[in-house]
Amino acid sequence: MKLPLSHALKLIDRAREEEMKSKYYKLWLARYPMYTNDTYETFDEFYEKVNPSKIEIDTRSKDEIMAEILGGE
Repeated sequence: MKLPLSHALKLIDRAREEEMKSKYYKLWLARYPMYTNDTYETFDEFYEKVNPSKIEIDTRSKDEIMAEILGGE
């Protein structure tokens, strides 16, 4: 059985993501004893802070964006 290249790349990306998450978890655990009631954050909160969501940038020209706004569609 052959695995399509696109699926293999998705698996590799997923493995890298899980490896990074594991490293961040170890870092969070090292910081855990230093947290106080005021500074405590869950691992998910910590992970979101150190690994923010990707932001998609609109690469359209100003004219294209203005045409969409003014055209209403």
